[in-house]
Amino acid sequence: MAEEPLVLLTSVLDQVYTPNSLQNQSTRWGSLISTFRNTYAHPPHFITRAPGRVNIIGEHIDYSRFSVLPSAIEPDLLIAASAEYSPDPKPSDPSVQVRALNVNPSYPEVSFQYQPHTKIFIGNGGWSDYLKSAFNTCLSHLIKCTSSSDADADADADANVDAELRFPTSIQLLIDGTVPAGSGLSSSAAITTASVLAVLYMHQSPKKQHVISKSLVASLAIAAEKACGISVGGMDQTASVFGQPAKLLHIEFTPTIQVVPLQLPHSPPTTFIIANSLVTSTKLDSAKEQYNLRVVECRIATRLISDTLLKEKARYPKDLRELVELYAPQDPIPLAIQRVLDSLPDVHLLGGPAGLTHQSILQNLGINQQQFETHILDGMVVEPRGGIYKPYNRARHVLTEAKRVYEFRELLEKKAGSEEHSEGVIVSIGRLMNESQTSCRQDYECSCDALDELISIATSNGSLGSRLTGAGWGGSSVHLVRDQDISKLIEAFKAHYYSIHFPNLSAKQLADACFPTKPEGGACLFTPLDGTSSLNVQP
Repeated sequence: MAEEPLVLLTSVLDQVYTPNSLQNQSTRWGSLISTFRNTYAHPPHFITRAPGRVNIIGEHIDYSRFSVLPSAIEPDLLIAASAEYSPDPKPSDPSVQVRALNVNPSYPEVSFQYQPHTKIFIGNGGWSDYLKSAFNTCLSHLIKCTSSSDADADADADANVDAELRFPTSIQLLIDGTVPAGSGLSSSAAITTASVLAVLYMHQSPKKQHVISKSLVASLAIAAEKACGISVGGMDQTASVFGQPAKLLHIEFTPTIQVVPLQLPHSPPTTFIIANSLVTSTKLDSAKEQYNLRVVECRIATRLISDTLLKEKARYPKDLRELVELYAPQDPIPLAIQRVLDSLPDVHLLGGPAGLTHQSILQNLGINQQQFETHILDGMVVEPRGGIYKPYNRARHVLTEAKRVYEFRELLEKKAGSEEHSEGVIVSIGRLMNESQTSCRQDYECSCDALDELISIATSNGSLGSRLTGAGWGGSSVHLVRDQDISKLIEAFKAHYYSIHFPNLSAKQLADACFPTKPEGGACLFTPLDGTSSLNVQP
């Protein structure tokens, strides 16, 4: 059995960033450490890093458990942290005081207390919910695991938990993020992942804190974001944790998380350009009309398709992935997906492209409102536009997009080890990206006018493939270009989009909004491994 991959623990930045970005990042990290020292009167003990991600293809299908194909990117979130511990293993006051600041003054300071066996209240909205949820999720996991291992050895399991785990008396955090909020590059996953890594490191015993598995961090980050009320599928957190330099990631979620690195052809040399529409769309603020509504529509589609295609079912499949597996259990997943797609027009209960009213949904499902709330909504609040659900369109997008992901991977694997026909590979994956955007715009309705405008500009200026990336409804777009066309496309974006809609952007704001990117490394923990108390971030 292969060894469980572990989160990188390092004391040198050249293991974290590519050479091109090392100097700028060294300056940034040095500033973070200096600000931490000035704020808290001592240096940080460690820094966690979690990158954003760009999804190359496979949009809105991870929560149906279909595979996706993202990569980690350079923009990231850093948490500089320190923790103070009492010499008394059983202090009279078990409360832990947490103080968190952001180098960006637009994010207010957050302070809260927690006790080892009580949950922290979340629900105020904003970035602090992600941080608090990471504390809740990690501590619950650590206490449960330690209690289970100690229960047989000691009747007083709680005492052993407290001995095995380390509970600080106070925690100091300073956060610096370069993933723009609402950009579609997963700032929420970056803060959740970095927070999970920090909480695990601070609370585990010294013998365990240096062996933190990537799978554990990803699963806890997914759970933490779900606890904030967002029905995430897991792509963002997994990409942030498992990112590899120069590699795209094919991520499968079933039966367990499996990550396969893939490489683009070296010739012709190509690059992805990210162009942020600067239209902000945050999952927390728009979930009921957008993100969570799509999750609910997919659940509706799963049940309605099952009623037609799975006549002998013992139960409803939990998502479209399981439906595909049950409908064609002997076929490879891509072929099984196609078989369901071929049968989709026969599923009249789906209502077709026009959609269904709420009452029609209840009637076609054969359930009442209470059953709808229990089995379909499952605690989520949604508000469909005009009262119309569109399960047919949503299912068609999910299935065709899932098929495109497998085609994308197959193209890259076929060229592996040979540059013959690599031009054709690049053109083909660009075509798949364009088809994905059409499906996102028409069937999933998660694009917007600003994204459509960026994609139109790109198509006219050398892009081989262009699509929205992230949840959509704003945020960013991603474009595959030959290296010779990088400057041409960026200048076109500046001239025909940013100078018109955002004429007052500074040079730095423009550079942050529109930039070329290569796949980068994943989450890591920066700590002095030589036993000293100082962090050295010189390149």
